[in-house]
Amino acid sequence: MNESEEIIRAKAVKLILEGRAEEALRLLSQYYRIETPNIKIGLPKGHRNVFACYIPGKKTIYIRSSREYRDPYIVLHEYYHHLRSFLGKHRGTEKYANKYALESIKFYIRHKKLVNETV
Repeated sequence: MNESEEIIRAKAVKLILEGRAEEALRLLSQYYRIETPNIKIGLPKGHRNVFACYIPGKKTIYIRSSREYRDPYIVLHEYYHHLRSFLGKHRGTEKYANKYALESIKFYIRHKKLVNETV
């Protein structure tokens, strides 16, 4: 059975909340058929005033601390940048990255019972 994007994104939120962000990124990347980004705790130089950032050249999401690692809004916002970079459209996407993250959380709330039974 092919799962809808909505359900996949809801499952990713659950995994992130459980501290399983790497697994969430693999799930999403398999769905979109793109390479899974790396995720590391600790920010690179020049990015000290943010919670997280995505560096396209390294295909890596950098998260400030383990607290943000479990925050679906932050992780999915940065994942959206990874997704867009694979489409060759990395610039000018903050508004859409925010929307992607918020929608994913709404999908989790909408499908919480189903997701909790299957992940």
